[in-house]
Amino acid sequence: MKTWTLVLTALASAVCTLLSSAPYGFGLAAIAAPLCLLVIALRAKTIRSALCWIFIFQLPLWLWLHSWVAVVAFAGWLGLGFYMSIWAPLFVLAVRYVRPKTSISMVVYAPTLWVGLECIRGIVLFDGYPWYLAGTGILDWPIVSIASAGSVWSASFLVVALSAALANFRSVRCWTWASLVVVCAFFFIKGLPLEMESGASMNVAVIQTNVSQSNKVAWSWKSQLEEVSQAITMTKKATLNQEAQPSLLIWPETMLPGSGFEVKRNDFAPWVDSFAPYWVWPEKILEVASELKTPILIGTQTHMAIEIVAQGQTLHPEITTIYNSAVLVAPNGTTERYDKIFLTPFGERIPYLSIFPALQEWVRDSFGAAMLFNVDVGGAPHRFTMQCDSDEVDTTAEITFATPICFEDTVPSVIRDLVWVDGKRVAGALINLSNDGWFSDDDGARLQHVREARMRCIENKTPMVRAANTGLSCLIDASGRVQKSAMVDGKIAVRQKAILHATIFEGSGKPLSRFVGDAVAWLSLIGGILLVLKSYYLRSKVYEKQSKNPDETPSA
Repeated sequence: MKTWTLVLTALASAVCTLLSSAPYGFGLAAIAAPLCLLVIALRAKTIRSALCWIFIFQLPLWLWLHSWVAVVAFAGWLGLGFYMSIWAPLFVLAVRYVRPKTSISMVVYAPTLWVGLECIRGIVLFDGYPWYLAGTGILDWPIVSIASAGSVWSASFLVVALSAALANFRSVRCWTWASLVVVCAFFFIKGLPLEMESGASMNVAVIQTNVSQSNKVAWSWKSQLEEVSQAITMTKKATLNQEAQPSLLIWPETMLPGSGFEVKRNDFAPWVDSFAPYWVWPEKILEVASELKTPILIGTQTHMAIEIVAQGQTLHPEITTIYNSAVLVAPNGTTERYDKIFLTPFGERIPYLSIFPALQEWVRDSFGAAMLFNVDVGGAPHRFTMQCDSDEVDTTAEITFATPICFEDTVPSVIRDLVWVDGKRVAGALINLSNDGWFSDDDGARLQHVREARMRCIENKTPMVRAANTGLSCLIDASGRVQKSAMVDGKIAVRQKAILHATIFEGSGKPLSRFVGDAVAWLSLIGGILLVLKSYYLRSKVYEKQSKNPDETPSA
């Protein structure tokens, strides 16, 4: 492979990775990206120059895809860009190292190595970052239904298997091609939009508030008066002049300021005016739910206990435990809540450093990151049950839903644990409360978040409503298709206020992935390690033989 060919192929891989992600989502690009890397692994004259050129083009790709992080933490942006750029060179290095020492078809060992690396990145290191996996790139193809068998990892395995077959097509045997055709045909048919939604359902109204993240990190009383009041006005509007009245009103993550619903006004005695923002908004929402006679699912912080202490001449509230919560406020004033169980890495905790709070705070203060390190991990998942609205079922029928918060809807294991317990469905629907204000003006990142959420719906055969602060709020069906989005003037509402009315049906499918889980990822990681160890062992045997017989010419 000539240098200019190597450079163009490395560039093409980076460009195809970009085109396979939002806002483009081209499935062919998802296959072409690893295909280009495999061509380099097979044909590059020297591995060192190949790895350098791949990294050179991967770095700007990942810096571009994560440009929103620069607004939050510039050093973190550079670190994340570098971190994401190492995986493509590592894959090429692994293929190059393993290939001469194995008789296994590339259609098997290449996806094994790829998904093994995805396992390290998406599960093992830093609590996992399972975004931009290869399988997510074919989200709009029917064959992505393979994720219902082995989660997103099986989709990634299929993508790279197809890439390997194309990269080495002259050496691929007929039975291998036949196997790929059969697998693709089976999941293509399985993924066709043939199923009609029916059964238990619920009418909901999502309030997309478009409050900037900078306001919510340091939310002034003046801003709260304006922005929360506007959200309340939108909430009341959502119940007017609708053919199907919403049975549930939904606000995004942390949209309600204050201390939540576990502590009350009296807990802040002795009172000072500055304590009002802690209790006034929860009280207001209780009034709104009662007035509208409609439950409100709302994102808020939950302070479990308040102690008023004196610091000099001023009073100050000390808080022992804080959760990031989804709270269901009933018209009769009762509440129930789900506390976030998977804190966002580097947003709500720093993996590994979180056991050293002082060091974690130093990192935040030193690098200027807008992080909330005072949030605690929730306990056992809580699910909510409401009476359904469908005319086709008994009026006493109920629908149960789980409420993953923000980053949680991108983590396969978290959603699986919310929907299934011992293989039995315990949640028929998902309602994701998210604050995508972190993405600033990067709408591509917002839409990528939607793509990640869609994959969770496919894996679990479960629909989802997304309530995203700055968009995109939408309804996703059990097959991962976006059925309805928040709209303004005929266009999807991103970074705009909007109200989404939707009907969510209860999922009834029983995907194999509820049992398989992340096994494809872990088995690929184990298989990849064994392949590398086998290659190392065979190479060491060759070196040992050469050292004993230095005049013997090694066979090709």
